[in-house]
Amino acid sequence: MVAALALAGSEPAAGPAALAVPLAAPTSPAPAGTAGGDLPAPDELGGHGVGYQTVTIVDDFRHRTLTTAVWYPSEDRLPGPAGGSVTPASYEIAPRVGIQSRVAVADAPVERGRFPLVVLSHGSAGNRVQLASLAEVLASHGYVVAAPDHPGDTMADFAAGRDESQIGEASDRPLDVSAVIDWMLCPDQEFGPVLNPGQVAVVGFSFGGLTALVSPVGFLHAPGDPRVRVVVAISPASEVLPAGVVARIRVPTLLIGGTVDPLTPIEHNADQTFGELTSAPDRLEVRVPRGTHNSFTDLCDQAYLAANGLVPQGIRVRLQLGALVTCLPPMVVAAQAQQVARWYTVAYLERYLRGDTRYGRFLTPAASAGLPVPVTVRTAP
Repeated sequence: MVAALALAGSEPAAGPAALAVPLAAPTSPAPAGTAGGDLPAPDELGGHGVGYQTVTIVDDFRHRTLTTAVWYPSEDRLPGPAGGSVTPASYEIAPRVGIQSRVAVADAPVERGRFPLVVLSHGSAGNRVQLASLAEVLASHGYVVAAPDHPGDTMADFAAGRDESQIGEASDRPLDVSAVIDWMLCPDQEFGPVLNPGQVAVVGFSFGGLTALVSPVGFLHAPGDPRVRVVVAISPASEVLPAGVVARIRVPTLLIGGTVDPLTPIEHNADQTFGELTSAPDRLEVRVPRGTHNSFTDLCDQAYLAANGLVPQGIRVRLQLGALVTCLPPMVVAAQAQQVARWYTVAYLERYLRGDTRYGRFLTPAASAGLPVPVTVRTAP
């Protein structure tokens, strides 16, 4: 178990702050015949503006501080109104070095409404903005997305030589997820009044994919959280999970993986887990040809920042090595893999968390014909 978890911990990532280089906004057109009327394609921006802020959540019982990025629906948009001023969100990979969003507004007011909550769990040696582009699209579709840094398991921790045992993290991470849910749903906090406590999902990448999978049922010292209603695991490091644990997952579960992932090989992780999800209703697996481990993250948009002399060497090396094995042929074009992740994550949550049956059309094997990558979709009742 230790070796497998360590292998899954080699991915780079990013976090919030400053540099006037835009994070590419999703602009792909809806495939013909799949979207129409007032139903946007799930990989495109939805009808809400997007706000962004960073909050600090303290788990007093565990003495654990969770720096958490939050994306949420807002009436503010970029660019700002004539004569007005809004500040683009900025996602930091190192102090004073970051990438500026073309979608999210920093510290924008929260839109009134009642929205689902998605907790987003990063990969090992990643951080809270590793999947920022996915979080932006989810927020634009009316979700509040909370992505904590898992202390001891971020890129900055690894670069500084500070990291926790991954066996310990396997318990700590689900507890982090529950602590974030507690804080976000608290009526005394900013987001509590606009969240629907009956609509909570966990989305995770790599080690975060394992975290997402065990969040409703528990693992090691972490109990299950019954508030989690849907799970999405991207490039999950799930090989270490006993079949009996996976069989206890009773919520709709989506798995997404690449066919040439050397860190969490799809055959032993997503494929194996899909076969063991015998109690999960409406489970779905999406296989992306030539997709590697970080194809679904924002790594290829962020890696050029490694040239900035302010980036610590440990972070710089991780970004550069990650880009070499992710962003060049023969690997799938990362923007296309990200599009696939947006398409299926948004559609799956709309269908099974919100209960909007119209989005079922995007989850059929036939609908995948409109995507730029010839994915394989496996379904089960």
